Amino acid sequence: MNKRTTLIVSGIGIVFLVIAFVGFGPAFSTQLRSCQGSSNPISCLTTASSSVTVGFILYLIGAIAALVAWIMGLIQTARLGRWGWFVAVLFTIVLGSLIYSVAGPTTKANA
Repeated sequence: MNKRTTLIVSGIGIVFLVIAFVGFGPAFSTQLRSCQGSSNPISCLTTASSSVTVGFILYLIGAIAALVAWIMGLIQTARLGRWGWFVAVLFTIVLGSLIYSVAGPTTKANA
């Protein structure tokens, strides 16, 4: 597990999330809006169109990849003892792990 791996996983997560929101977000929101007035919302959601299903799957893949990259960034910064970077990654989640993987330190902090 190194910074390059974190960069790749974080980038994949961001790309999938952007594709899901931009490409399939309108279809997803339209489906949810039409289900609001339904008397049986569960059946309404199970009959979602294929574009809604694809968008949801892309969103899940992106969210899981972003979560994995975030955890990787936290582990790496904790192992290096770089607590400032650890806090930055902890509170900025996806962007923090991306920024750490591009510009973060690779050596242990001086004791």
